[in-house]
Amino acid sequence: MKTMITGVRPTGSITLANYIGGIKGFVEQQYNYNSLIFIADIHGLTTYIDPQEIRNNILDITAMYMACGIDINNTALFMQSDVLEHCNLGFLMAFQCSVGELSRMTQFKAKKQSLGKNEKDMGLFIYPTLMAADILLYDAQIVPVGADQRQHIEKTRDFGERFNNIYGNTFKLPDYQIPKIGARIMNLQDPSIKMSKSALKDDKGTILMLDDIEITRKKIMAACTDSEGKVYYDEENKPGISNLISLICVVNNMTIEEANKKYKDYNYKDFKIEVADNVCKFIKGIQDKFYQYRSDEIRLKEILTAGANKARIYASKKL
Repeated sequence: MKTMITGVRPTGSITLANYIGGIKGFVEQQYNYNSLIFIADIHGLTTYIDPQEIRNNILDITAMYMACGIDINNTALFMQSDVLEHCNLGFLMAFQCSVGELSRMTQFKAKKQSLGKNEKDMGLFIYPTLMAADILLYDAQIVPVGADQRQHIEKTRDFGERFNNIYGNTFKLPDYQIPKIGARIMNLQDPSIKMSKSALKDDKGTILMLDDIEITRKKIMAACTDSEGKVYYDEENKPGISNLISLICVVNNMTIEEANKKYKDYNYKDFKIEVADNVCKFIKGIQDKFYQYRSDEIRLKEILTAGANKARIYASKKL
């Protein structure tokens, strides 16, 4: 059976974009693969957050993945730092790349610009080598990601291929899997930038999975649109409306074509109400399950320990 893996940093809160870009596809396919999900707490150290907040975020993420439909009887869910083979292989992957290619990584260049003068950037710089290790360690062949992570997966393939060429056929090379709808969910207030979980908590353009439902409704009703007044998908010329169409398509399992046909006679206000009603209903169902799981911290920690024990069997053998 092929292996599928994904990871999420315990920084910030899970957004609807995180669900669409990674969690949804993983949940739908988890029984077709040897499935692993790691909470990337080592990657998370590139951004300083109070340690207790990180610990709480780890348990939040564990409960959220389960609420979204991850079956822990089938999928190993674990903390990256509990399987230190990730770090060991990440160090070895650093020998497969050059300073120049790491400095050209899109996310490194973007995040470096936002750092303060005295903030440290080495962790961001070598981020791709650890990410490559996360994937290659398990011979993962499928990695569900949002469109913004495509370059990291391509670089992982490069590192793995270089290693194989020098030392023999050691690693399987992964393929990324980007969702057909919602590959890049944009900020509701500024559809030129992605909806990010690193955004400020009061960001009116980001839908958090644990937001109060009425806050989510207000964010959708205040979403940026355009002056044309017609509802149809055109990512280049109508990014705001296209973003809302992507949201309602995902939560209702509709195609873009079906949405264009169904909402072609709606005005923007009525369409936003339709989007808000459907998205809020969808998120509320997940929230109800989340709070049930989150109330039992002992059980969540047991799940993470069991997942790490399973993952370590693969990781130690590969290393």
